This record gives sequence, C-alpha cells and structure tokens, in this order.
Amino acid sequence: MPSTTKRRLSIALALTLLLGPTLPLAPQPAASATPTAATSTATSTPTSATPSTAGARDGSPQTEPRLSRGCGVEQKSGNDQGTITSAGDERTYRINIPRDYDATVPTPLILGFHGRGSDGAEFQNYTGLPDLPAITIFPDGVRTDGKRSWQGAPYAGGADDVRFVADLLDSVEDEFCIDLDRVYATGKSNGGGMVSVLACQLRDRFSAFATVAGAYYPQSFAGCDYSEPTPMLAIHGTGDSTMHYEGGERQGETYPSVHEWLQPWAETADCGEPKDRKVGRKGEKVVRTTWQDCRDGADVELYTVAEGGHVWPGETMYSGGGYVTEDFSATETLWDFFSDHSRSNTSTESAGAVGPAGAAGSE
Repeated sequence: MPSTTKRRLSIALALTLLLGPTLPLAPQPAASATPTAATSTATSTPTSATPSTAGARDGSPQTEPRLSRGCGVEQKSGNDQGTITSAGDERTYRINIPRDYDATVPTPLILGFHGRGSDGAEFQNYTGLPDLPAITIFPDGVRTDGKRSWQGAPYAGGADDVRFVADLLDSVEDEFCIDLDRVYATGKSNGGGMVSVLACQLRDRFSAFATVAGAYYPQSFAGCDYSEPTPMLAIHGTGDSTMHYEGGERQGETYPSVHEWLQPWAETADCGEPKDRKVGRKGEKVVRTTWQDCRDGADVELYTVAEGGHVWPGETMYSGGGYVTEDFSATETLWDFFSDHSRSNTSTESAGAVGPAGAAGSE
C-alpha cells in the first residue's frame, strides 16, 4: 500500500478515536427522582411496595411495608385541626405531621385518646407524643354533661366512637403515606378505656396498644372474645386515687385491677408466667412485668410506678393529680414498645386494610 494511503488511513483512524466520544448518543429516558407511588392519588391503591430495610422513619427493620392509599399525595408538615363527618356527626381532631415528612416514605401512625373532661389538644401537649418520628392524631370525644368522653365507660354519651376511629383511619390513610403495619393506639384514663374498646372491636386496624392510668370499666371490654394475640402495654401508678391499681368501684361500676385486665391478653397469646424487673432510675421505683414467651410476637407488658398518681409519667406539663416521675417517661416507653411491634414481624395479617384544665382526676 502506498505510503500516502497509509498516512491518510492513520489520520482518519486518529480522528475517529478522538471525535467518537463526542458524537451524539441516542436519547435515553431520564431517571425519575420520584418513586412510582408518588404519582398515585388519594383514591388509588399502590399495587406493590418497594422492598426496604429502612422503610420506617425510626430505622427499625422493615420489609415490603404495606403502603396506604395516600402515598404520593403531597402534604405540608405542621400541627393542625381536622374535621370529618362520621355517622352523620361532625367530629374533630388534632393532627401533627413531622417536619421531615416525605409523601413517598411510609410513616408510622399513632392515635392518642384523652381522658374524660380533656381534649385532643391538651393530651398532645402534656404527653409530648408529637415529638415522635410518626404522624400523631389526637381525636376529640363527644361532650356529655359538659365533658368530653369516650365509649367504654358508664358516663359515655352513646356516640359510636369505634366507627369514628375507623372513619378517621380511612381518611388519614387516603391523605398520607402510612405504614399500615405500624398503626398504634394509646390513651390515658377514659382514653385508655377507649384503647381497650379498640383492641376488642377494631383490632385489625392496629399493630399494638398502650394504656396509661387506664379506666377499665366493664364497658371497655364487654363482649371481647380475645381471639387474636395482641401486643399490649399498660403503665399504671400504685398511688392512682382515681382508677386504683388494684381495682375498685367507681361510677356505680366495679372495675378490675390492672393485672386482671391484662391477663386475658396474656392467655390469648399463650404467654408464660410474668416476670418482674426493676427498671427505675434516679431513685424512681418502677417495675417492668413481662409475660414470658408470648406467641406471634404479641408481648404483654406492665410498668408499675410506685406511688404514681393519675398522671402521664414524664409529662411535659400538668397531666393529673398525684406523684409523677421525671426520669421514667411513658412516651419513650410506649414508643420503644411500638417500635418493636409491627404487624410484619408477627405471624398475623391485617384483614381490614388495603395495601391542664380538666386533667386532674379525669377518667
């Protein structure tokens, strides 16, 4: 081959190698910065959940979280008043959305129920529950004789509070990205009695329950068949003069001791004998009672606060009469319990889901 030809080929090859990387490429689809679920609407149901071991906001292991219909619906963070219609009546509640809420990340949900004569706003303030990494909702009971109260007590006004809670869950799950395996209920006094009602009548919508200074009137567990193992936590003070730790009589009703109220839940989960361990610090006398080897991860626990009053231990402001601990926190304790109990880490499946004034002596 003539040398001139060789030189031309060498030059051509060099130009090809030099210019090749700058030649335009075929258009490529842009990677979406938003998961598919974020394009869903409040009326659509995600068909699948992306496997994740960090799906929960508190970092606890999660695999294939079940997403609510509201995943992808943009919402602003903050604390606000909400209203829904349930059974033809207008019902109100407070709702707190964490500052770092992400409409594409399934978030735990906690419902908190106030005591008789209180309301959702007061309850959220003295518990500090809005500081938890969860969406927190504080419903208002219906007024009877000037005091708000809940189903499950002799003074309840007849409102269908179970239906209200079911309607409220439907509404919130349509509007927010909720981890349906991490929905919880807690309450104080009459609100604790309402938690008992929900554990019996609306069990399939929740993952675990916690009561503080609960008012366990017979109406709060009447007709409960205790058919399904249920994670249950109770916190109660031995100095509670409103709802006695050892049970008693009030409002014309005889109510059980805290142990007696918890025992059917322990029997349902085939738990072994309870064991006690002192967990109080800084001079506070607190005993943790744990029923042993409960099946399906349905742990049953009781924290007994020596001389504790009708209060929310570790309160951030006045919550009721009697001695209140400062180091032992009901809020931290129930959050630890909730964090350990999602429906995905038990063998049960949810059947119903898709995808200061007035506080003292309240019941």
